[in-house]
Amino acid sequence: MAAALLTKSCEMGDPGGCGELGVLYAVGRGLRQSDGQSAALSRRACEQGFALDDEEHEEGIHCIGAPIFDYTGAIVATISVSWPGFRYKREEESRKIDRIKAAAANIYRADIQPVPGSGPIRGVLYFKDVAYAFRDNAAGTAGDIYRSTVSGWQKVTLGHTVGFDGAGPLPVTGDVLTQGTVTATVERTVITEGDPTADTAKGYLVLSNLAGGNFAAGAATFPTAQTINLTGAQVAITRLPGGRCTFSIGNFFAQEGTQYVYGADGVNDGFEFDGDTYTPIPVVGVPNGAKPKYAQVHSNHLFFAIGSSLIHSALGDPYNFEVLKGAGEIGTGGNITGLIVQVGDQSGGALMVFARNSMWVLYGTSAQDWKFVNYNVGVGAWDYTAQNLFDAFALDDRGITAMKQTLNYGNFDPATLTHNIQPFIGVNRGLAVCSGVSRANSQYRVFFNNGYGIYTTVNPQGLVGHGIVLFPDKPVCMGDGETSNGRSVQLFGTADGYVMWNDIGTSFDGKAISAFLNTNINAVKSPRIRKRFRRAVLEMYGQAYVEMQVGYAFEWASSKILPHAFETGELDLTGMPFWDAMIWDAFFWDGRANDVVSVELNGTGENMQMMVFVDADFVEQFALKSAIFHYTPRRGNR
Repeated sequence: MAAALLTKSCEMGDPGGCGELGVLYAVGRGLRQSDGQSAALSRRACEQGFALDDEEHEEGIHCIGAPIFDYTGAIVATISVSWPGFRYKREEESRKIDRIKAAAANIYRADIQPVPGSGPIRGVLYFKDVAYAFRDNAAGTAGDIYRSTVSGWQKVTLGHTVGFDGAGPLPVTGDVLTQGTVTATVERTVITEGDPTADTAKGYLVLSNLAGGNFAAGAATFPTAQTINLTGAQVAITRLPGGRCTFSIGNFFAQEGTQYVYGADGVNDGFEFDGDTYTPIPVVGVPNGAKPKYAQVHSNHLFFAIGSSLIHSALGDPYNFEVLKGAGEIGTGGNITGLIVQVGDQSGGALMVFARNSMWVLYGTSAQDWKFVNYNVGVGAWDYTAQNLFDAFALDDRGITAMKQTLNYGNFDPATLTHNIQPFIGVNRGLAVCSGVSRANSQYRVFFNNGYGIYTTVNPQGLVGHGIVLFPDKPVCMGDGETSNGRSVQLFGTADGYVMWNDIGTSFDGKAISAFLNTNINAVKSPRIRKRFRRAVLEMYGQAYVEMQVGYAFEWASSKILPHAFETGELDLTGMPFWDAMIWDAFFWDGRANDVVSVELNGTGENMQMMVFVDADFVEQFALKSAIFHYTPRRGNR
């Protein structure tokens, strides 16, 4: 009953639909509900993600229902569990709700399939409320693009290109190109050189819906009886396998619908992609046919990083790389490992260009006033670790570095944020594979090929703290985005072809999450004074049921000092920088806002240390806001 109720409430969700919901509710034996009450119930069920049947449908029967969502948040099915009243324990209701919600997520998870193909995910992208994945085909002979849909991964058709020359008037997007019985729809018109007003334009058209055979060299027509000279037959657009995609979103055409994705992967030509149309953007004259590894839109130019060269398009034209039109190349002297846009000085933005052990800043707005500053202080970035939050962040040999802009023209101060976890950085810095940001949490995140990662929380005033994570599904690439309603999205691809949505759910793809927080050793502002610790009051914040364990130890976790008359337990954390033996107590917290948990402490020492530990696949996120320790001073240490 609760599952059906939830389905109806979320399908209708409006006062009109709730009339039917009220009738559905009124046929039960329990309390009859008015339409207005049903409407309120409908809204609450949609907001909280579950519905309760508290004997309203049938006397003596309790039921909890939960929706099964797809990746878009739409409900595709529901589940429910019922109990007879004599077995239903009200004090366990919150726990049951979260377990059922987790079970619903696991049911949908079982239907999720990897992206078709072979090898690792080459790139992930969230654009206009759709997730896209790049992966090699099953034979490993080409690269494919897939979009996520409610029915699974759908391959994106790449279309064709056909060249033209000596052109004056040119077709626009949506025009039908015709040559005899052959027709196709024009998706993009790309001018690589020349001037259409002088009938000297050369370039290519990106086509879809090809029908009637093949084009050939010669005249073709498009609406209003215009003609264009084709240079030969159309060519199917293909992508070579391999590489690693990087993306930048920009709008060169000043229309609401012309915000496109620009990308590079190191093995194919750079490209433009709008979710349907894939437009290759070749750069001619590059030694050895090298392909761009990074793409970045900056100051109305499209920049590509190819080896140690920074190449940019003409102003306002991402397809044209003619020097005569304002395109250009800047040599750096080091293989480029990242491109990040920053605010810069008052006269224009700044493009930060990273290499492994160097960094440069490009100021200006065009080739007329570029100023390329060598920031030669040994600061650089490992590949795929440069990100833009409110400053530029990157991982280099010294650790995670923030490039904070100063008031002086052209200056950015490097500030290493990870000096206090340098041993971890030293072991993992050469293993970095991808990075991202969480704007909702103000975090810079970097992941390593062993599954470990660092979440560095920062604000404009400085470092807040670090969190170390270990993912069982190791990220190999990452993409950040935002839904149309402003919700942050972080996707990552795995080596076995799956795409994961980070920061949602209560498990690691169905596996329990083990999370722990250990406090610093705390002498309560009175070192060298022994204390009888009696209680810790933890201020908690959350929106759901929490099961956790709280452990504590005294005197630098000395095994000689144990709590009085308290049950002991062991926690094996071999290889982790924490104590080996811990005294534990279990707590269950059903909070919906701020609340406190009181932990009884029984022991004496100069200081103490605590850990909060969670190991579950159904506990939602919560925050430990503060801890207050109650103690009685005893004597000074001798």
